[in-house]
Amino acid sequence: MRWPEELGHYPKYWHSRIRRGFGLGTRESYRPWLRVRDVPSFGSSGTPNGIRIPRNYHLLSDLERIDFFLVERQPDVVDIREQFPILHLHGTLELCAAFDVRHPSQGRFPEPFTIDLMVTRETSAGLSYQARSIKTPEDAKDEDVKRRLNVEYQWCRQNSIDWTLIDTSQFAKEVLSTLIFMRGWYRQGYRPTAERVEAFAAGFMRIYRRNVPLRELLRECGSHLRLGSAECQNAFRYCTWADWIQVDLLHSLAMNLPVVLHGR
Repeated sequence: MRWPEELGHYPKYWHSRIRRGFGLGTRESYRPWLRVRDVPSFGSSGTPNGIRIPRNYHLLSDLERIDFFLVERQPDVVDIREQFPILHLHGTLELCAAFDVRHPSQGRFPEPFTIDLMVTRETSAGLSYQARSIKTPEDAKDEDVKRRLNVEYQWCRQNSIDWTLIDTSQFAKEVLSTLIFMRGWYRQGYRPTAERVEAFAAGFMRIYRRNVPLRELLRECGSHLRLGSAECQNAFRYCTWADWIQVDLLHSLAMNLPVVLHGR
């Protein structure tokens, strides 16, 4: 799903943004309708670089960052577009009238509804799309918010797009810090191969013990596999990111802390 670039599809007061590509494109060429600078965030926004699609992402809250980091780990994901606008203005105006919802606006001009993350997945039947709305548990219960979300849901249903309200009740700060730690392999420029990753994951699981700091586990694993400290750290981070080693995301990962594995 992508929007046409011809200006005639859109009201004139959107033309300057459409010309600059906001809301258009896919993968590296996509530009979000809203950017970090456009929305007050009280310090929780960020522009991390994507791993599957290498560009800066404009994520407006810690909850969005957590969900983005979780989604980009999934191997069937081929595109993630944040702050994805519904540029079908006639359609959303009709839905707002039908469900008695005030349409977003800037002054007297309607603004598009924006979907927090539009995810494209590769399936056996071709590409599929999933709209992900990310709200705090408190906002998700607010009646006004629920009515606006219903407009998103109804529009997605009409266009055969799966719409999901993400359960963020477990999106604690520990989850964010753990995901950031795991992604460190990418920042270090580590280039994994299937053979090396499989060997490291097997070696780590052989020596793994609970209540032992990660630094000691990696030192022992590196000794067995004849790997240097930096490669051990990057291999471990990649293996956790790619789920070769399944860590419990609710427990922080750090060199001086024990590793808590999922289900153990």
